[in-house]
Amino acid sequence: MLKRIEMISVYNCICFLLRLKSVKFGMCLLLLALTFLPSLLQAGNLNRIILDTDISSDVDDAGAVAVLHALVEQGGNEILGMMVSSGDPWSGPCLDALNTSFGRPDIPIGEIKGQAVSHVSKYTQYIAQHYPNDLLGRQDIPEAFKLYRKLLAEQPDDSVTVVSIGYLSNLSLLLKSGPDEFSPLDGVTLVKQKVAQFICMGGQFPTGREWNIYQDAQSADYVLTHWPSPIVFSGFEIGKKVMTGKALRNASQNHPLYKAYELYNNLENRQSWDQTAILVIDNFEEGLSKYWDISPKGMVRIDQNGSNVWTRKKDGLHNYMIWNKQTNQIANIINELMLRATSISKY
Repeated sequence: MLKRIEMISVYNCICFLLRLKSVKFGMCLLLLALTFLPSLLQAGNLNRIILDTDISSDVDDAGAVAVLHALVEQGGNEILGMMVSSGDPWSGPCLDALNTSFGRPDIPIGEIKGQAVSHVSKYTQYIAQHYPNDLLGRQDIPEAFKLYRKLLAEQPDDSVTVVSIGYLSNLSLLLKSGPDEFSPLDGVTLVKQKVAQFICMGGQFPTGREWNIYQDAQSADYVLTHWPSPIVFSGFEIGKKVMTGKALRNASQNHPLYKAYELYNNLENRQSWDQTAILVIDNFEEGLSKYWDISPKGMVRIDQNGSNVWTRKKDGLHNYMIWNKQTNQIANIINELMLRATSISKY
């Protein structure tokens, strides 16, 4: 849709230029417009991404951030902001340090305030204290659901991709939010208007109990019940078999991603739940079907224990990824992207 709008706008400009009295001037401007046409179309096709992460308890979050930056370098993707769903006070500064290391220090970051799921991390404090970042004071970090509202309100309709690789706490608060200085819309209506797709690393399919869901089951249940746009789930069973990280031994030892993996497990391979979800961004509708299958439409529900149950439903908004024989190739892709991301920076 956006691409079509951009093409119509360029076409109208060209028609106007050709009607100009000065043919030479009009032709010069026409050539200029054609020169910038590819970039205009690319801008219209951008995946505008908001990442929501519980970066703290596991290192695959740090790896996922690297994969996302590598995809942005390839073109077609833009990071609007990142949200922290963990209560770890070092998560936000660590995330900012990683973004800075990948050459994007100004990505806005929000965090959950008040009651939150919190665990001691093996690496967030070290990364925050040893690498440049602007968020060492938590008072500098806005509340995540408010930053969501600001960022969403600024975007074209049906243009935003939300990727959650952590707890759904921030998204629950977003859906429950009311009109404010950023938008006159309530949270559900704002999401419905602005978010085109939601990718969730969470759940175990078709039935199971997974960390990102059961750590805050109440929020997960609320989000999956009220979220108004399609959701694709990358479940526990997908990332469990995708082992990555050891390849980072070939990265610079001074890079914070190298250090995060070293502190977490001495640069051994680790399951790649979060990185796998990032790879769905460019292939939402197809579900990256070259590398795995996608379920029929259905609905996911969460019980009080935090377990999820998927039910097939013709008009359902939920699909989940299914392992196939090609999925083994994903590990090499993730390792390559993480290494490529470390080459972006000065470290």
